[in-house]
Amino acid sequence: MVFTVFVIVETRLLILNADPVFQDRALVILDSLDEVENRIVRTLSEAVQALLGENFDALIIEGEPVVAIEQATNVRQHFPSLKVACLLSKRLEPGARDKADEQQITLLSSTGSERRLRRALTRLVHPLDSHSCPPAEGIDPCHSLIGNLNQFSAAEILQMSCLSQRSGRFTFKSGRGNSEIYLQQGSVRHAVYGSLEGESAVAEIFRWRQGRFYFEEGIISQEQTVNRPWAHLLIDNLQKLDETLELVSVQSIP
Repeated sequence: MVFTVFVIVETRLLILNADPVFQDRALVILDSLDEVENRIVRTLSEAVQALLGENFDALIIEGEPVVAIEQATNVRQHFPSLKVACLLSKRLEPGARDKADEQQITLLSSTGSERRLRRALTRLVHPLDSHSCPPAEGIDPCHSLIGNLNQFSAAEILQMSCLSQRSGRFTFKSGRGNSEIYLQQGSVRHAVYGSLEGESAVAEIFRWRQGRFYFEEGIISQEQTVNRPWAHLLIDNLQKLDETLELVSVQSIP
């Protein structure tokens, strides 16, 4: 006897809507689409945390053009492979579309008829159904993470990754050289920078403010040179504790 197994893969959308009272026409339409899972967040920091911790096929940011495009541009800098769209509640200012096009941000309008809005959202969601996994930067279905240290500090990236219970290897590259931090299920297991190992290497990496980093999922170090919880490393190796919480305390522009 032969059994045929059908696997249904949902399209996962993250929706940033700062107004919890607003009657969201777009959400009603997206909820009606087959095999689409929606998650709503209210602040940019919540969106970043969700993108760092989970896989989403696209981010939709709702709101006024200036704010929405600014938030989308911020996300694009750190998640270059992510599909990002802005659902705008007002007409665009001159030059705003050029900025969005430069950042590969899709612009949609929520001011038209429901039929037009449904058509636009369906066109946005439909290409995501393939769930392809091309090599790219940022958080994507391949679990890759690439970014700049002048945007997110090493401490912020490490904090988010540990909270997400990630396992793998961070590689940091700057004018000072190359360094590595290994995570295992959200704990720092090993770190190396030149002749430094363990906590001394972590402390050095935390001082870097320029350079690039990338994360490779699933690469586990056989060595263990760090034994303390990651939270203790953050507190002890940063000059100010609030520096470690800067990302999660950032609120949406009012």
